[in-house]
Amino acid sequence: MPSARDPKPPKYAFMKKVALALPGTAEIIDRHGHWFNIGKKTFALYGMHSDGKWILRLPKEQVRMLSEADPDVFAPMIAGALLWAYVDVTKLDADELRGYLTAAWRHLAPKKLQAQLDAE
Repeated sequence: MPSARDPKPPKYAFMKKVALALPGTAEIIDRHGHWFNIGKKTFALYGMHSDGKWILRLPKEQVRMLSEADPDVFAPMIAGALLWAYVDVTKLDADELRGYLTAAWRHLAPKKLQAQLDAE
């Protein structure tokens, strides 16, 4: 489990603030890193071995497009049959980062939670 002495992930405070503002989101901190989940589904994580990059669960087509369009910021990460995106969050401004984090959340969130966000 990460300890207080371990360095925080890049832009951790911002990622936490945005993620936890999304309905149904919970943060899980374990020995593998920091995870933001909707129930048991992870939409964003920072693993201890992710080379300083966050990992977002975006639609496959978006991961491919972003990886081709901006390889300095995005790179594909394959986990079994799933395609995730490594994201160098230090190269994104607050609005871009909020948009990608929200897109990852929307990709997995049930319609009921999405409607709750839209109503806010």
